[in-house]
Amino acid sequence: MKRVFPSAALALSLAACAQPAPPRDSFHRLEIVLPARHFSAPVLPGILEVSRLDSEGLLAERPLAYQDSDGSLARYRYDLWSDVPAVMLQEHLVDALRGAGVADAVVTPDLRVPPHWVLRGRIKRFELIPSAGKVAVRIRLAVVSARDGTLVLQETYDAEMPAAAGPQAEAAALGRAASDVIARFIADLGRTGGRS
Repeated sequence: MKRVFPSAALALSLAACAQPAPPRDSFHRLEIVLPARHFSAPVLPGILEVSRLDSEGLLAERPLAYQDSDGSLARYRYDLWSDVPAVMLQEHLVDALRGAGVADAVVTPDLRVPPHWVLRGRIKRFELIPSAGKVAVRIRLAVVSARDGTLVLQETYDAEMPAAAGPQAEAAALGRAASDVIARFIADLGRTGGRS
């Protein structure tokens, strides 16, 4: 009996070592197409500060979130964003607003420059829906006067895009949906005429 026990223990430990290695993590960037629109004069004269967007739950984490066929939210284990969606969207908003000439300067809070205007937002949906072959985005964006808190614009933007199966194609589709949201937001800002 003493001879059998060490052999069994050795066999179990070898079997445990033979387990396949887990898949490697895959990191995805959020690729955005910047709007072609450029204003001849700033819609928001002065400095516009773009805050980091608020988000909660799975949307505040780096793993790609998806909606299961029963409607519940889950996340991929090995497919991650290169940064949390709130930071990626903040950076893309800064680039798009600068490119469109919305304000004289577009900054982030870390520069600690007193702004004339503040852009705040909340990510409500940013998920893959593999069962429907699409992605869904819902983002609320608001611009307020830093001087007196007057609301310039507040809107919730929804976008859905078809997506081929697989996290890479779905991440690319989320980039197209976010591009659509940003383009519509900039167009709406243009219609406000910078009222304060």
